[in-house]
Amino acid sequence: MIDEIDEHRKRLAHAFDRAFSEPFSNEHRRLGDFLVLRLGQHWYALPVDELAGVQNKKAIQFLPDAPPFCLGLSGVRGRVAAIYDLGALIGAPSSDRLSWLLQAKADPEVALLVPKPERYLRAELDRIVCEASASEGVTVGALIDDGIAINVLSVARVVSAIRARGGGRS
Repeated sequence: MIDEIDEHRKRLAHAFDRAFSEPFSNEHRRLGDFLVLRLGQHWYALPVDELAGVQNKKAIQFLPDAPPFCLGLSGVRGRVAAIYDLGALIGAPSSDRLSWLLQAKADPEVALLVPKPERYLRAELDRIVCEASASEGVTVGALIDDGIAINVLSVARVVSAIRARGGGRS
């Protein structure tokens, strides 16, 4: 046991020393923070900096003449917001486990109902690979994390799509 601890200490000391022997890099890597969730069969990452707030689902007041994919109204962080099913908006099957409200920074009166995110991810923005069709839809690209392809969504584009379909403010 003592030999294992001593060997581990030597490896740590070597790694520490090696870090100081490498040239200093002042290259600034741009990092992005994402909430990763599953909608239907696919993984999606939503940029945290495009969200004004996150909270557990509250009671949603049904609206009889609501725009498509609008589930109704609810209080989100002290404001009344129109609640939209993100999965339905992007064509992914809705889950009966929708439990989180994501308030859009682009329009705090819009919140997206999603399943509980699987995890939080910090990734280099250079790892996002843009797709040719990304300029037209709500997906801005994809990144690979632990061998899993994750579609990166733009919350601002989701809000724009809602407005284009006749929901939200103009």
